[in-house]
Amino acid sequence: SQWSDLPLDMLELISDRLDDDDSSDTIDLLCLRSVCATWRLSLPLSNNKNKNPLSKFPKYLPFWSSSSSSSGFFILKQSRVYKLEAPLNPTSWLVKLQETSPGNMRVLDLFSNDRICFLPENFPEKIDLQEFHVRLVRRAYRMEYANNGGEMSCFWSLNSDKVVIFSSGEDSAIVAIHSGGKLGFLKSGNDERWRILDNSWNVIYEDIMLHRENCCIVVNDKGKTVIYDVNFKVSDLAEGLVGGGGHKKHLVECSGGEVLLVDKYVKHVWCKSEVSKSAVEFRVYKLKREEKRWEEVRELGDVALFIGDDCSFSVQIPTGDLAGGFIFYRDYRNGGRSRGVCSDGDGVFNVEYEMQSDFEFPIKPNCFGP
Repeated sequence: SQWSDLPLDMLELISDRLDDDDSSDTIDLLCLRSVCATWRLSLPLSNNKNKNPLSKFPKYLPFWSSSSSSSGFFILKQSRVYKLEAPLNPTSWLVKLQETSPGNMRVLDLFSNDRICFLPENFPEKIDLQEFHVRLVRRAYRMEYANNGGEMSCFWSLNSDKVVIFSSGEDSAIVAIHSGGKLGFLKSGNDERWRILDNSWNVIYEDIMLHRENCCIVVNDKGKTVIYDVNFKVSDLAEGLVGGGGHKKHLVECSGGEVLLVDKYVKHVWCKSEVSKSAVEFRVYKLKREEKRWEEVRELGDVALFIGDDCSFSVQIPTGDLAGGFIFYRDYRNGGRSRGVCSDGDGVFNVEYEMQSDFEFPIKPNCFGP
């Protein structure tokens, strides 16, 4: 029998299963619709928007400081990172997309939310979902500030790039880090004001990560790490790093649920041609839950880490690929050097620095990799 002869009620059941799966999204529905014309007509993309986590919250969210709309409001936006693999082509791509309307995607920079208008020359002109394997790597959320006239603010400090959404049944909540390093939450159905989770004057939170869909892990500037459940009950995960660590901390989840802490150091070094020059260095730690501490990791093996503004993620790299064991990130120093690696917008850092210290990765804001 033909796939197009499948009863519509069974097709709807399959579609509902995709919608209820936390790892599924619009791309999975596009793949399902690509089977035949009958399925495309029976499964409109517009129905999928009701399953979007953003649909549980109003379009305009209150600003940090007041429940009044006089101070402006936030607009919550979602993007996703995908890994594209062609069975007959050894090259794989990482692509960050933002859905602008059902089925229509906007391409964003992997490390930021800058829109990409020009694709690399060797990027496929057409992505046939019957020829490419598409895997969801990570969802990312951010809030952009807008004034009462609806114009987007140019003040980046008013935005919040560190945002997670987690749910338990019908209850959903947004947890975000304020521009001042405070941790706040907003529950669905309560759009009046943000509530602060920890208002300690000497605590500055730097990163937040969704963990197992119903918990969020938060780290402060000293490395102390806690976890909140759906009822906002807090538990300690790890004590801070000795001496407080570096200048900026990022949380990354690897396969199997392992949690890593990537600590970024920015140092000034002396050069012959210049008085001084900044250099970036990273240290990676693995969470030891039972001991409630961070243990330093000396090698990443075949895993590459990507450190972004709104989300960080890990990607399994094929054995023998040079990208394994590296950290890729946005370098805002414009022309600095990362342990001998030239950088003019994006940077790469080798965790095993004693090997391949002259490796150069040609990633630009308008390219994808590896």
